[in-house]
Amino acid sequence: MIEIKPRERSRILKCLKVGVVPTQGIHYLQVGRSDEVSAIIEDLKLLNEGVNCFRVFIGNYGSGKTFLLSLAKEIAHQKNLCVCRADLAPEKRLYSTSGHARTLYAELIRQLSNKLKPQGDGLQSLVEKILTKSSISELEEKFKNLNNNSLGFDFYNVLITYKKALINGDIFKQNSALRWMKGEYSTKLEAYKDIHVRNIISDNNFYDALKVISEITKIAGFDGLLIHIDEMVNLLRISHTQTRKNNYEMVLKIINDVMQSNLENFGIYLSGTPEFLTDTRRGLYSYEALKSRLEENSFLTTNQFDKNHPVIRIKPLSKEEIFNLVSHVSEIYDSHENVKRKTNEELIETYLQFCVERLGQDLYSSPREVIRTYLNLREALEIETEKDVKELLKITDIKPDIDPSIKDLELSDEDRELSDFVINP
Repeated sequence: MIEIKPRERSRILKCLKVGVVPTQGIHYLQVGRSDEVSAIIEDLKLLNEGVNCFRVFIGNYGSGKTFLLSLAKEIAHQKNLCVCRADLAPEKRLYSTSGHARTLYAELIRQLSNKLKPQGDGLQSLVEKILTKSSISELEEKFKNLNNNSLGFDFYNVLITYKKALINGDIFKQNSALRWMKGEYSTKLEAYKDIHVRNIISDNNFYDALKVISEITKIAGFDGLLIHIDEMVNLLRISHTQTRKNNYEMVLKIINDVMQSNLENFGIYLSGTPEFLTDTRRGLYSYEALKSRLEENSFLTTNQFDKNHPVIRIKPLSKEEIFNLVSHVSEIYDSHENVKRKTNEELIETYLQFCVERLGQDLYSSPREVIRTYLNLREALEIETEKDVKELLKITDIKPDIDPSIKDLELSDEDRELSDFVINP
């Protein structure tokens, strides 16, 4: 029987019941994906040693991308790395002139986590760890490498302001310095008024700010920074062609910078659906320079795995792995002493047979819905302990995991014209 704290059990089950990945305890649920996990572990080992990494994780909606990257986050914490993560959305983009890129940066920093702050919001403790242990003259020496970045001088001034505010007990200046580093100032005038810094983190320089944050994590005693941006398919949904192209140019800039710059201990993980990568009209492959860098190894067959390629396709779980996943969830559910009807192998087999009949091949790419429906079944059996499992399954249904919005992409005028274009024979 699995050993898990009641609070952690409750948190995991609540997340799974609504179809979201738990922020902690991922290792209790891990099954299969040995190639992908090995590649991640190798990345993080190299990150510890100063080597940068860049990956694009591709998988269908519900296939386990977010789960796998959440596992990467737990492993990164164990390896003394900091992690920033965020989901792309219409109001959070890589390129913008309307504050959307700064909003993405703010979300990444809000989610900054490490082994001491696994739930996120770790910037303040990270910075104060450095400031409280050093004098101003010592900080000047520690922060000298920040000047290699275009925002380094501004970060240095803000950190010194923060240090003086700690010495003087000036809470307003402390909060203002934190606000600046979190990208919460929208105008230079307001920032200068509060902390006498003439620049702010903006759409144009947020990526440079992330690189400074990476350096700060190392000064604080960590081994580097891993950044994970999920839901990259939202770039595919940008209707304006030039805006979409500008975002892809930002992806290209990041790849080139991570692979070619002098920066160390800096990793970027992006994740999205297959359309985000291979759609030649709207996806990454529509941008020739990105296609040339990310096109997959044509010498390999579908089931072979190239651990050194920047693109990792997440394979569907096998029948045995689905069984093991449901078994792991069952153990977590049964770990509470007040559970009346414990799991047995027959219950799991009956449930999975129901899933096979309703989902067919979609079973192996729909772990989110399989687990969510299973937990609903378990709750029903707890309420009516004598109820027959097969009778309960007759009155319910299960649908495959399908991205509800990918079908309804809004086309720009230019794309709409091209979608109807045909060549006469």
